[in-house]
Amino acid sequence: MMKKTHETESTDIKVNVDDQEIFSPIEDLQRIEGVGPLKRNSLDLDKQPKAIRLIGYFFIAFVLISSLFVLIANFL
Repeated sequence: MMKKTHETESTDIKVNVDDQEIFSPIEDLQRIEGVGPLKRNSLDLDKQPKAIRLIGYFFIAFVLISSLFVLIANFL
């Protein structure tokens, strides 16, 4: 005999869970546009083409160096 769970009890099985998808409040809009929801591995710089990686590394370095420059300029 199968045990019935109350409607407020959580089930042990997670339904429709994909650990690679990022929660997006505009997921329906993305599907309409044909883009689809973002995946976690699409944000990984190591899997991008070399030119995109260099642009990403340059942008990260620029943000870090400029923030350090602003902090040092404020102390002087």
